[in-house]
Amino acid sequence: MIPISRDLGSSAAATVAGSMLGNKAGDLGLSKQRMFDCCRMVERHPDHIAAALFSGFTGAFADTARIQIPLSEVLPKLSGGTDTGLWPIHKPPLAIGSYHRYRLNPDIKAIIVVPAFHLKMAEARSQLPRSYTREDVIFNIQRCSLLPVLLGEKPLRAAEISEAMRNRLHQPYRTNLIPGFGKVLLELRYDKYPGLLGICFSGAGPSVMALATQNFEMIAQAIITILSAAQDVRYDWQVLELAPDGTTCDGTKQDFYRVGESKARLVG
Repeated sequence: MIPISRDLGSSAAATVAGSMLGNKAGDLGLSKQRMFDCCRMVERHPDHIAAALFSGFTGAFADTARIQIPLSEVLPKLSGGTDTGLWPIHKPPLAIGSYHRYRLNPDIKAIIVVPAFHLKMAEARSQLPRSYTREDVIFNIQRCSLLPVLLGEKPLRAAEISEAMRNRLHQPYRTNLIPGFGKVLLELRYDKYPGLLGICFSGAGPSVMALATQNFEMIAQAIITILSAAQDVRYDWQVLELAPDGTTCDGTKQDFYRVGESKARLVG
């Protein structure tokens, strides 16, 4: 249900789903914190994994000393025989990354506008400069330090949130990959659209996210109108809310075995 190559977290969701299913079917008894380590062996972005696994409004960082985990740690070779036991040869290291769940005002919803075209991460990354000015780095750090607090407040202050969602480190360089996005930022302002708090790329794009408390359809259609005028592409949209419990796995181990047996009969 998560469109791929739109930077909506599909790879992290698939990784977390595999970890949850393996934990249940194998009776591994892993905590979510330990599954966070396991998932990080496959998906190298802790912010994506933390959001999919724990849900909520999360922030995360990686252990930079182990940011490049050797392939042998991810897919170890068999050391003889066909059964390596309960665990692979190399257990995932402990505490590869850290995360934190921030408070989020429950009135905030995410409007996601999804284009019909894909954007490869390599292409998105290629747009970024190799270095930044001190002024641009300070600009982003200042706003990143305030945004988590502002989004948890009551009442919400749209002017401050809109300013805190501005970005100088990646959006200006990637705007050309999503025609019309620059105009969206200019024309859709919090003071013109009641309920709108701010707009940004979802990740590196091409999906666009708007945070809002009301008038969701009006805001979504305004974004789509501008983007469609710049590029003749179909756009879908939906309003998303946070899952309070994060990823959950319903059913017993026997349920998964029964599903597996049924699929085996269908295939063979």
